[in-house]
Amino acid sequence: TLSEEFEDIDFSEFNVKNGEEFTQNLLFITGLTSLLIEGGNVAGLRPDDKKLITKGNRRITLSTDVEIFDAKNTGFNEVFDAFHWRSGQSHETTRINSDDNFCNRVLFYGSRRNGVNWRTKDFTSVSHLTDKEVLDPDYGQGMARIKTARMFKADGLKGDYAWANGDKKYYKSIKFDFAGREVLPRVEQKLTLKEVCEMKQVEGEPWKMWKRLISREKTWLG
Repeated sequence: TLSEEFEDIDFSEFNVKNGEEFTQNLLFITGLTSLLIEGGNVAGLRPDDKKLITKGNRRITLSTDVEIFDAKNTGFNEVFDAFHWRSGQSHETTRINSDDNFCNRVLFYGSRRNGVNWRTKDFTSVSHLTDKEVLDPDYGQGMARIKTARMFKADGLKGDYAWANGDKKYYKSIKFDFAGREVLPRVEQKLTLKEVCEMKQVEGEPWKMWKRLISREKTWLG
């Protein structure tokens, strides 16, 4: 898991590997048990008169009070700079940490690219930046690339073998390409996902439906 928000959360109970799979399955179950009102079709909400407006401009009057869970922006962001590994010595490293907010950690994972050797590890450099820093070229993907390369060197990772002079061996620089940047605003939430997962489970109909579906090998959730 790249984001710290999902670290130390055990998703195995829900038969998923990460937060994205958990979210998709949860939406499926809430829709199946009539707990998801107009899923994916909501254009707006008027809390004062409890009116839900769909994308087709249909107005639905809700029978219960509406509680707003919108999070507040904190001015900080978790930034993910993804890179594709091109050449270098194979390694077993999964994570490199630093003490800085910029390129705070580098996470390695098996490449998901087509036609790439299964031993190849692509990686993502994760930073904690303010809204202002996200727009600053000094914290852009170019600088992230340079700092990540320095972290590799400090951790002992090497490029392909170049030549030897007596007993001393020389290696080329590790080659990698920038693949993309994603910015995840850090928000102040009423409840974090971890806090929700730690709550006592109410074993009602949605929970029973979830258990039935993940217990069957041939279902979408199994």
